[in-house]
Amino acid sequence: MSNNIQLSVIVPVFNEEGNIEPLYKEIQEIMNTCFEGEQNSSSQYEIIFVNDGSTDRTEQILKSLPGIVNVSFDHNYGQTASMDCGFHLAQGKYIAALDGDGQNDPADIPEMITYLEKNHYDVVSGWRKNRQDTTIRRIMTFGAYCLRQLLLHDGIHDSGCTLKIYRRECFGHIHLTSGQHRLIPALLKKYGYRIGEYPVNHRTRRTGESKYRFDRVFQGLSDTIKLSLYKPEKERNESIPVYKIAEVNRQ
Repeated sequence: MSNNIQLSVIVPVFNEEGNIEPLYKEIQEIMNTCFEGEQNSSSQYEIIFVNDGSTDRTEQILKSLPGIVNVSFDHNYGQTASMDCGFHLAQGKYIAALDGDGQNDPADIPEMITYLEKNHYDVVSGWRKNRQDTTIRRIMTFGAYCLRQLLLHDGIHDSGCTLKIYRRECFGHIHLTSGQHRLIPALLKKYGYRIGEYPVNHRTRRTGESKYRFDRVFQGLSDTIKLSLYKPEKERNESIPVYKIAEVNRQ
């Protein structure tokens, strides 16, 4: 494993053919600025796209992008699986995760890392204070927040925001199970990791359709209750991942 990589950027994608290339260019620009002046600056970071069984042109576009790690699943497993895969492939000291729809702003990443280090956190969760979502979705998000504070006490306003910064060791022996991508701060807090949050930019979707469905409200409720009852084992959770990687290309 390389010791040169400082930052791994994880981007789970599913049918995001219109958003991938603009987001890739944004991430590259931010990373090049962040590591400007460093020797072999391009080796200081890696960008990992995890294609969760897309059926549009996502895979063809990913194969055309230089300098990325392109991971493809054999079919659609969901965002939890995509993120778990990215976390365990990451080689950086820090891991940044963001959505593939372009609504998370990569420009927030450097400030979030600085905030993490300044406050000695292990995780910094993005807080979309000015959300570019529908009213009904914002209401459901507030309901989820109230439920988390009642059952999990994670202290995080916006746990569902994918944009987060982690120290890589957070996932050394932990695999995410179904639905836990929405509750990672609460899960890691149970293992004794220090969590914080940082206000981030939230943008409107450039193109394509949201993957958010109403049935996720009930799934989120179920996942929150399950996690509230979860007792961390003396040893880290080393459950077998439930996804199958079809291909990994370091381009």
